[in-house]
Amino acid sequence: MVHWGELRREPLLSSQRGPGPELHKLVINKMGYSDACRLLRHDVGLDRLLTLVGAGWGILLVLESATGAAFPGVVFREVHDAEGPTRLIRAYWQQANGNPSLRPFLDPLRKRHPDFSTAPGAG
Repeated sequence: MVHWGELRREPLLSSQRGPGPELHKLVINKMGYSDACRLLRHDVGLDRLLTLVGAGWGILLVLESATGAAFPGVVFREVHDAEGPTRLIRAYWQQANGNPSLRPFLDPLRKRHPDFSTAPGAG
């Protein structure tokens, strides 16, 4: 395992199609530094990003489901904070969506987890 603070100076790889600004805000929040991780975005898929990790270009945060693949030079580790392993929840709701069943689902998430899409920080 690694702790968030140990990743502070590592380049963070991300897909152009992924949650770049929100991901960077999460990293800043977890590390407690405004200059945490330089975000390097590439217009490639997960397999190419993992190849870049293996070549030493940086680190990549992936879902646990992606850890079953084997790539030369890539080692998967859990990232921990003071409370243990980090668990990420990503939820998206279009403001124009009037489905009444979504609000009871999202309200508890909003109370328990910060919204990094609007949090201040680099992005």
